[in-house]
Amino acid sequence: MSISARIERITPGEINLSGKQVFLHQDRKVIASGEALRVVSRGPGRIAELSEKWKALVASAQITNNSGIEEAGLIALTSISFDERSSFDSVLIIPLQTIVIDKDVAFQVIVGDFEQERLSTAAGVFKPGDQSDTDFLASVEKAINAIESSEIEKVVLAKDLVMPLTENPDLGVPLERLFKRYPDCWTYKVDRVFGASPELLLKADSGKVSARVLAGTAGRGTDPDVDSAIADGLAHSLKNKHEHHYAVQSMVSELRPFCSEVNFDAEPFSLALPDLWHLATDVTGELLPQFTLLDVIAKLHPTAAVAGTPRDKALELIRKLEPFDRGGYAGPVGWLSSNGSGEIAIALRGGVIEDNQIRAIAGCGIVSESVPQAELDETELKFKAVRWAFQSSN
Repeated sequence: MSISARIERITPGEINLSGKQVFLHQDRKVIASGEALRVVSRGPGRIAELSEKWKALVASAQITNNSGIEEAGLIALTSISFDERSSFDSVLIIPLQTIVIDKDVAFQVIVGDFEQERLSTAAGVFKPGDQSDTDFLASVEKAINAIESSEIEKVVLAKDLVMPLTENPDLGVPLERLFKRYPDCWTYKVDRVFGASPELLLKADSGKVSARVLAGTAGRGTDPDVDSAIADGLAHSLKNKHEHHYAVQSMVSELRPFCSEVNFDAEPFSLALPDLWHLATDVTGELLPQFTLLDVIAKLHPTAAVAGTPRDKALELIRKLEPFDRGGYAGPVGWLSSNGSGEIAIALRGGVIEDNQIRAIAGCGIVSESVPQAELDETELKFKAVRWAFQSSN
């Protein structure tokens, strides 16, 4: 496999997300069209295999940089399945054309000519999926019983909704809505996954890596005083702090072998999104020179924030209690550059495009203090974003 690419500087302008694969966050936007090359993998070694093939692609690529932007490079998009046993492919995609906008600087990477595919705007109403409310409540009860009677400390259980599809869907409108409403999240559509994730799994830039860990959730209040009280209650909730502690410690312990140092705050902060409060902790590190972003991702995924603790036991319980394949939901999603930079988020607050439907998925961290009805209510809070994005009109 060999890629020839040229990089040209462009003037930032209006962005059109129709038919595109995207990764958008605040002033940094990656917008891709078509596919020049697709690398697929499945199974336990899927991330490591994609990493090795990406290294080989970069080593053999013929890149002509006419942009005058030294840090510009060949761009790849990636979506990796949550579970190594998933029937969904994990992919690394080299687009035919990629536009990268970082504040007032922009360039495009051209690998080949792109022709717009005929698509149908995706809109509709989500209905119950493979797991009903009653089934989810029962699954949470079973998870709590497993936690109280075994070595499992936390497990993340997901619930689904589905919306039928009749044609190849264009997610341009839903993506634009998500990006405008949640600019602090990472809005993504790569291969078969989409959403607006509040959680960055790992970012690499000039040898530095950073991650934002989220665990612990509460709905926003409509009154400022009530909203402030909710945030304060979340910050002092033993259940939510318990859940958050596991997620942070998992990230730090997995990151340390790849970094010369790892830093994080002892106490989480409250992150405000339009619909939700989250407990959040930023983790930073100095990446050792022999490792790349995907090398670290292969070790990090799945984190305690989307699987549980201990990881293997939590995964087995998820497979037992969830009646659907998560696909790329809660898996790593993002972009990589041949210069070593990249951003990989966790594919949350969205769903998966299947053959004849879109499956929206939302998960909750279950610990010993969990209350089943409260966990079901949390999934409904998390579904608000995707329901709103796909509604027929604003």
